[in-house]
Amino acid sequence: MLKRLTAFLTAAVMMCAAPLACSAEVIEHEVSVPPKILVLGDSIAAGYGLEGYSEDRYSCASYANLLHDQYDAELKDYGGCTLVNSAVVGDTSQQLLDHINAGEFDADLADSDAVIISIGGNDILGLFLDFLRNDLGITPESTMSDIMDKTKDIIGIAMDMKDMSDDMDKALKEFSGTLDDIINAVNSKNSGKIVMQTLYDPLDNFTAAVAFQSISKDKISKLNSIIKDHAVDENGNERYIVADVFSQFDGHGKELTNINNFDIHPNKNGHTLIAACIDKVIRTKKYVYRETVPDSSESGEKGKNAMLMTGAASGGLVVVIAAAALLRHRKKG
Repeated sequence: MLKRLTAFLTAAVMMCAAPLACSAEVIEHEVSVPPKILVLGDSIAAGYGLEGYSEDRYSCASYANLLHDQYDAELKDYGGCTLVNSAVVGDTSQQLLDHINAGEFDADLADSDAVIISIGGNDILGLFLDFLRNDLGITPESTMSDIMDKTKDIIGIAMDMKDMSDDMDKALKEFSGTLDDIINAVNSKNSGKIVMQTLYDPLDNFTAAVAFQSISKDKISKLNSIIKDHAVDENGNERYIVADVFSQFDGHGKELTNINNFDIHPNKNGHTLIAACIDKVIRTKKYVYRETVPDSSESGEKGKNAMLMTGAASGGLVVVIAAAALLRHRKKG
């Protein structure tokens, strides 16, 4: 009898003393920069051409890494900043859309506070580079003398450039529709801010390519007009923020890119300028850092009640056991 009573009361005490689940409280802090950044796009966003660049994209002074380091320090009291760079070297706008639709970025899109996109360069500049390599035979190893020799046939070059120009116009028309699809797809998977950057002109003051400066300026200007025009919907609602990199590079393409080596990608100074340009527009919005903490008021009250119940049950157990022992002793006597 005593054993059964003791076991019952012990179980009752354990139930009373079991830890009560503490509810968690989410505290929101308004901050000026995004706690998590996702970078999508092409080789410009990846940091291609920079010293230290590798396929992991995090070992060079790209604008994405510069922004991360700046925001990580600024948000140190809120857990820092997270950067995911999923840019793919060589991607066109259609290829980026394919990646998004395939769900490759879904996990990061779901919780990113800002999505920074660099795309469109390969849609048109890729055609230009193909023209230099395939039609003119110009390579990074070509000398100035080689270039002068290859550009003597003005009539032949003009005809080839006309074909290239037509191809670029076709690519621009397709880019217009693809850009809408990209933004719609991102918005369907992400509730953060989208930053779309314009394309700089790497040839604007490159004298070795003076014959191509006009067409380069024309097509890049059209691309950027599309990017700016699509920033709002038909009702005037903002779809994304535009970081106008083109205007920051204007007239300084030679100094801010690797074009002297026939590489159109930004150099270290170029990436520093792009980072500043994007940072400026990012700060026009507000972001939220969410901190999860135990609800101290509720858990404290529950803890207090649990201690009272445990104490009462423990006291009751001692009294009952003592009484049962005394009865047992008397029975034996």
